[in-house]
Amino acid sequence: MQNREQLTRALVRLILAAAVLSAPLFLFAEGFQAKYLARVAVSNGSCALLCAGLLQLLRRGQVQAAGLALVLGLLALVGALAWNNGEPVHVNVINFVLVTLLAGSLLDRRWLLLVGAACALCMVGIALRQTVGGDEDPWEQRLESIVQFLPTYLVIVGILVCRLESADSGPLVQS
Repeated sequence: MQNREQLTRALVRLILAAAVLSAPLFLFAEGFQAKYLARVAVSNGSCALLCAGLLQLLRRGQVQAAGLALVLGLLALVGALAWNNGEPVHVNVINFVLVTLLAGSLLDRRWLLLVGAACALCMVGIALRQTVGGDEDPWEQRLESIVQFLPTYLVIVGILVCRLESADSGPLVQS
């Protein structure tokens, strides 16, 4: 249990640092326009508040609740941002992979499968509602988009499931 607590605490702190340190970078990259300022404040601020609350949970010894809340909180945040930002789904795949990796690191097989399915459904939904242009059939473009990310994403989920089910949770390759 001590290792699980240390891992959860380290990941919460890492994500908190990323939320705080990346906020100015997003503002410089996107320009200081009001709509971007609000989006960065909401997304990075929400993430930072979530992590601050989770550190309090960890101080009370609620390791499982903190891990689950981290994964579900980030899933909700990533899903909402990806659904509403108007960017192609491919831009957001890495964020869903991060949430899935966290689920594979902090939660059990059942939760990993649920999170993986939720992420996959969200990404497919985003791809299906995307505006497409050009001469190619819109449905063909959407399906092509899904085929570009979904198989690889499902392999990632499968690798994490296999890793959880493996009796040896040590490194796969010894140096």
